[in-house]
Amino acid sequence: MPSYSPMKPNPNSAAARGTRSRSDRSSTPPSQAERALRPLGYLLVALVWTVLGAVTVALPAALPFGLWSTNPDFSSREFVTGGDTVIIVLFLVFALVVLVPLLGYAFVALALGSVSLAVLSWTYVVRSLRPSYAGERLSSTGWSRNVIGPVTVGKTALSLLPVRMTPWTAFWTEIMFLGWRPGRAVLVAGIPYGLASFLVAGWLFWPVGPIGAVVWTVVTAALVVTTVMLIVREYRRRVSGRKVSGRKVSGRRPAAREARGS
Repeated sequence: MPSYSPMKPNPNSAAARGTRSRSDRSSTPPSQAERALRPLGYLLVALVWTVLGAVTVALPAALPFGLWSTNPDFSSREFVTGGDTVIIVLFLVFALVVLVPLLGYAFVALALGSVSLAVLSWTYVVRSLRPSYAGERLSSTGWSRNVIGPVTVGKTALSLLPVRMTPWTAFWTEIMFLGWRPGRAVLVAGIPYGLASFLVAGWLFWPVGPIGAVVWTVVTAALVVTTVMLIVREYRRRVSGRKVSGRKVSGRRPAAREARGS
């Protein structure tokens, strides 16, 4: 009787693709159905991250808006001068030591992480419509223990990492890492921003004159500029450090390898 060898599955079939490792799937070209559907998929993802990015950027305005909406007659001057001195001092110390650093870091990190993902998502929307990207995957997923995310047993997934790295996607990927990878430098950079958020809520509801308003506006702007300068310095430090150590990889999937290596 003739003998038959086991039938090997079609390597391009859905079943075969489902059994491949993540790295293998990322290096294989997308199917016809995937190429047809991914513009819509990336568009939905881009819209979600755009909304989240707008919300995170607007978070510092939540405190003054909340004070105004709940109590239009609220006066920060009466709050400071009309209450118990000990309680006011303790609250100010707590705000400076705890609230300002934590909220400042949250405002900065969430904005960096969400806005960068929104930009990358829109980049993939454009690339999904270009014939030059039709034969390759656009994004991949990396895993790291050093990123912000839900509590997991293993590493946390970091999605929307570019497969083809260009100066544009490299820049926004580094911005994304600044937001989703906790670091002391970003925490320090968030302190002036958090302080500016509290100062705005304070002097907006304090009956100050035109000169006082100008002075406090300049002080607030200086704090925001300080945060921007610290973020730029940390960005340059990370990029230059990666170049010196030789870990900056060109070609395909450098961002995914960077995330998995952490």
